[in-house]
Amino acid sequence: MKLVFVLSIFVIITAAMTGCSDSSASSAAEPATPPENGAQFKEGKGVALTPLMAQSIRLQTAEVQEETVAPVFTIAMQAVQGGTRASGWLTADQAARVQPGMIVELGGSKGRVLHIEKAPYVTLGDFEVTVETSEPLPAGTAIKTTFRFPAGDPVTAIPAAALLTTAEGTFVYARNDEFYLRTPVKTGAMSGEQVEIMDGLYTGDEVVTSGVMGLWLAELQVVRGGKACTCGL
Repeated sequence: MKLVFVLSIFVIITAAMTGCSDSSASSAAEPATPPENGAQFKEGKGVALTPLMAQSIRLQTAEVQEETVAPVFTIAMQAVQGGTRASGWLTADQAARVQPGMIVELGGSKGRVLHIEKAPYVTLGDFEVTVETSEPLPAGTAIKTTFRFPAGDPVTAIPAAALLTTAEGTFVYARNDEFYLRTPVKTGAMSGEQVEIMDGLYTGDEVVTSGVMGLWLAELQVVRGGKACTCGL
């Protein structure tokens, strides 16, 4: 009787170990078709979608091209008490473009940059900018101020809609055969529709321009939504 019991336990343990091993082997093998949720993921290759899944998230792509980008950015400034001036904060990259005397859009009117000073302490930005207008400003009012710059030489650029910004950084989904690989990029000048890509892409690459968020959610579901093997737990 004891011998039968011991053999039974051995068979159960062996079957459990074999099942875990088979699961690992099957997960490492390339699936013949995407799973039922319409997406599959392969390390180093990216995410692949079924035609129905791609259609449902309205996936579209475009080729990376050389474009002339007219940089523009908007910051919130605050009116200084008792006058026609407002101040706000710029990052180091923004301050490098701004010059005293530059005309900006201050609310519904025009303003002129008076001066830029580097902050001696940590704040919302690295540089304080002061703008003056010809019209009195209500003290303490928050004013949206837009800085526009002329377009420079053609640069590698993509539509702004292609960017995916997460806690891990800024990415695009680049076409990789039948897959879409989430690729880190470094951005430069930005206009309303185009973004300069300083690193991560080349002219002629193909990137996803519509359905980016849907593609990211599909990747998260496939990568993090599965069940891990629990053998040994």
